[in-house]
Amino acid sequence: MIELKQVTKQYPGQALPAVDQLSLSIPEGEICVLVGPSGCGKSTTLRMINRMIEPTSGSIKINGNDVMNTDSDQLRMGIGYVIQQIGLLPHRTIAENIAIVPRLYKWPKDKIKKRVEELIVMMGLDPEKTRDKYPSQLSGGQMQRVGVARAMAVDPPIMLMDEPFGAVDPIARTHLQDEFLRLQKEIKKTIVFVTHDINEAIKMGDKIAIFNAGELVQFGTPEDILTNPKNDFVENFIGHDRVVKKLNLFHVEEAMQPVGCIVREHELQGAAQKMRDTGAEVAFLLNEAGISCGHITLADFGESGDDSERLKKRVLRTEKAFVQTTTSLPDALSRLLEYDVDYLGILKGEELRGMLSFKDIRKHVYRKEGE
Repeated sequence: MIELKQVTKQYPGQALPAVDQLSLSIPEGEICVLVGPSGCGKSTTLRMINRMIEPTSGSIKINGNDVMNTDSDQLRMGIGYVIQQIGLLPHRTIAENIAIVPRLYKWPKDKIKKRVEELIVMMGLDPEKTRDKYPSQLSGGQMQRVGVARAMAVDPPIMLMDEPFGAVDPIARTHLQDEFLRLQKEIKKTIVFVTHDINEAIKMGDKIAIFNAGELVQFGTPEDILTNPKNDFVENFIGHDRVVKKLNLFHVEEAMQPVGCIVREHELQGAAQKMRDTGAEVAFLLNEAGISCGHITLADFGESGDDSERLKKRVLRTEKAFVQTTTSLPDALSRLLEYDVDYLGILKGEELRGMLSFKDIRKHVYRKEGE
């Protein structure tokens, strides 16, 4: 979708180019994150794609067409653009802000109104409460959503996003990231996303391009980069907790193991023998309705066993120790620590699909590390 070949940007009076001999290919329908320290050339690269900045040399092609052969205004109208400062016009309502590009395209009023309503809902906002307000009447997170909606107004195949969530608080930022990733699964845009935050890059990117001093240092999937950093700069930029960061790339269903022993609540007294017979370290319990309600380990029984009430109390402390198959490994690890348990039950809806331990997490991460 987007191809840069030997692109250089040299500003007058500067000894070193802002971007130096950059070659990069961005596949259709993927999020490519440009990341690096301040002044490394990532935002300059982004702005050269829609010709807000003209390259000194090299070529930039979109769908095989050189952007330099396209009228710059027409080029920008077909590319969604989201910035950290949001850039909403303060004297126009939210509906009017979103409608700017459709009006340039001379869409009919009814079509514009329908698209505005559709986008407000898509961004998780209430049209009745939002459309007639002015930007100053919204929170930072709401304004950022409107900025994304405006960029998507004419359904452009490409979106450029320059630190789009950097100006909002951490809680809103996480929510916006999650919502955008959910949305991307449906809309499948080709997105170039700039950030200085490696954690955001790992979370958001299908591919990550790491820049330093105007040069592309490493390009690959988040897993590639975390597993095989190219040099000391990349390793230091990622941080020494790169194995922990890798947890963000996986969900529990990838690391879980089958449940070896299941017992009914009323069979609790016989659970220890059933675990010994099956060679299982843990048994998961189902209540009368067939719903998972906790687990118990051989260690919970003690050497001489326990009475039924005491065993029920031990099961009770694990009643919340369940997560869904789509839960990320960092969240699962947090639950293991929060509930002070050795195992989590893995659910799909209400169905017990597997179990997960600290050992399973470690084994999965290091198995992927060695592949």
